[in-house]
Amino acid sequence: MIDCMALHRCLSILGAALAYALAWLATPAYAQGSTAEPAKIALVIGNSNYRQAGLANAARDAQAVAEALRQGGFDVVTAENAGGAEMEQAAADFASRLKRGAQVVVFYAGHAVQYRNRNFLLAAETQIRTTQDVSREALDLDKILDPLIVARPASAVVVLDASFDNPWQDGITKGAKGLTAVEDLENIAIVFAAQPGRSIPASGAQANAFSDEWLKAIRTPGLDMAAALTRTRDAVTRVTRRSQQVWISAAPPAGLIVTPLSRPAVVASNSRMVISPAPPQSSGDQTDAFELSFWETIRNSENAAEYRAYLDAYPNGRFAGLARAREQLYRPKPPGGPAPAAPAPVQAPAPPQTATQNQAKTLRDCSFCPELALIPAGSFEMGSNEMFEFEKPVHQVAIRAPFYLGMREVTFEEWDACVDQGGCSQRPSDRNLGRGKRPVTDIHWDDANGYAAWLSAKTGKKYRLPTEAEWEYAARGGANATYPWGRNLDKEMANCLGCNAQQRRQSVEVGQFPPNAYGLYDMAGNAAEWVADCWSESYRTTPRDGSAYTAPGCRERVLRGGSFNNDPRYLRSAARFKYEADVRFYTNGFRVLREQ
Repeated sequence: MIDCMALHRCLSILGAALAYALAWLATPAYAQGSTAEPAKIALVIGNSNYRQAGLANAARDAQAVAEALRQGGFDVVTAENAGGAEMEQAAADFASRLKRGAQVVVFYAGHAVQYRNRNFLLAAETQIRTTQDVSREALDLDKILDPLIVARPASAVVVLDASFDNPWQDGITKGAKGLTAVEDLENIAIVFAAQPGRSIPASGAQANAFSDEWLKAIRTPGLDMAAALTRTRDAVTRVTRRSQQVWISAAPPAGLIVTPLSRPAVVASNSRMVISPAPPQSSGDQTDAFELSFWETIRNSENAAEYRAYLDAYPNGRFAGLARAREQLYRPKPPGGPAPAAPAPVQAPAPPQTATQNQAKTLRDCSFCPELALIPAGSFEMGSNEMFEFEKPVHQVAIRAPFYLGMREVTFEEWDACVDQGGCSQRPSDRNLGRGKRPVTDIHWDDANGYAAWLSAKTGKKYRLPTEAEWEYAARGGANATYPWGRNLDKEMANCLGCNAQQRRQSVEVGQFPPNAYGLYDMAGNAAEWVADCWSESYRTTPRDGSAYTAPGCRERVLRGGSFNNDPRYLRSAARFKYEADVRFYTNGFRVLREQ
C-alpha cells in the first residue's frame, strides 16, 4: 500500500524542484556566473491571537527577529497573526525568493500540532477541531522545508518556537505533545524550543526563555549561527533550571551570521595608533580585533587627542559615541580662563557625609538632564541567600560618600536630546510604542556609558553608571526588605509579569508607580538597568567599599531591577543577571549616577 504522506512529500519536492530549476535557469547569474556575496533570505511568522490559548509574546518576538534580520542584510518575508491563506502566501513568497547557495533563516513563533509524523503551524484564530481541519487551518512545515531542500542553501536554520501546550493536539493525535522530530537535512538545521515530544507552558517566564535567548545570541556581532544556537541552548537550560532543553537537529554550516562585524579601515602599530589605509581583509573578525585593540589601549585615558585619533580611524565605530563625549570632556580649556587654585593642605580623612548638610535633596543640572535624588552615605547587607548562588554570600558594604542617582530611568526624550546634539550615535527603535517619557531601551552597556560621558561634558559634573553596590543600596532605600517597597509582592507597585491586574508586556512611562524611600521610581520592573560591574559568579571576591567589580577581558556586564518581561523573582532588590556588554536588547535600559 502506498504511503500517502510519503507520496505527498515526493510530489511536493518534485514540484518545488521544477519551479526552482526554471527560475534558476532564467537568472543572469546562471548564464554569466557571479562573485557577489551570497543572498540572505528569511521567513518570519509570529502568531499570538488564538482565542483558546493566546501567546502574548509570539508576534512581538517575530517583529524583533525580523528587525534583527533586516539590520543584518536579509530579505525578510513576514506574516503576523496570519490566517491559513496568509501563511500559505508567505511561504510561497519565501520559496520564490530562494537562491542556490543562499544563507537562510526561518523563524516561527506560535502554536503547532503534529499529525502523522509531520508538523503543522497553526493559523491565528484557528478553528481546528479534527484532522479534517488541519489542511485548512494550518501550514504544513514541509511547504517551507521542501523548497529549501531543493534550493540547496549554503547554510540555513529553521527555528520553531512552537512547542507550547495547546488545546488542539489531543483532537488531532491523542496523547501527542510538542513537535515531532525532523530528519537530518543537508546544510539545514532544524531547531525546536523543546525536545521532540515535549511541551512547555504557554505563559510565564518559561514561555519566553527560548526566543529571548536566541534573539540575544543572533544580535551578537560576528557570532556564527552554530555558536549562537549552542549559546541559546545552554542559556535556556540554565535559565529554566534544566526543565526545558532546546533541540537542534544538526549544526548549520559555518558562515551564517545575522549581525555582522563592522569593517573599519585602519591598523594599529605598537603602543601608538597609526592611522593608515587598511589592506583588504579576508575576515571580519580580524578588522574587528583592530578596533577592539585600539579601544582597549585608550579606554581609560584622559587625553582628548587619543579619543580624536580613534574617531578619525573609526568614525562609525562601536565606541564612537563614547569617544566623542570623552573627547569633549577632556579637551583642554582655552587660555585666559581662571588661574588654577592653589593645592589644598593635606587633611585627615573626613567622616562619611550625611544628606543633611547644605545639599539639595533633588536637582537637575540642565533642561534635558535627568532629575536626580540625593542618596546618603551609609552601609548595608548586600546580596541574598534566598534563591541563586550568584547572589551569595550576603556581605557588608560601606557607601562612604553621598551621591545623586536618577530618580527615573533615562527616557527616550532624554536620550534623543543626546542624539540630536551629536553626543549619542544610536537612535534605538521604540517598537511603535511611542518615545517621550518611556524608558529608553535597546541600549547596550557602551551606549549607556557614552550617554553618561556626554552628560559629564555638557554639565561639568561627573556622571556615570552606578555600581552594583550603589544600585542595590539605593533600591533598598535604607531598609532590608525583599523589594524596594517592602517584604511582600504587593500588586501595582511595579511593571512586570505578575505584578499587575492587567499584564502590559511592554514598558510604560517612567514614574507610574510609587517611589521607594529615597524617592526613586521603577527600581523594580519596567526596564532592566545596566550597572558598571563585570559579572561575577558570586560575591566572594567582589569589593566591599561600593566600587565596581572589574575583571580582565570582561565581556558580560550586570543588569539590575528586572524588566516588564520578567517575573517577580527578578524584581527583588538583590536580583541580578548578566548580558553581553555590546549587545542591544529591547528590555534593557539604564539610569545615571552623578558624583558630588
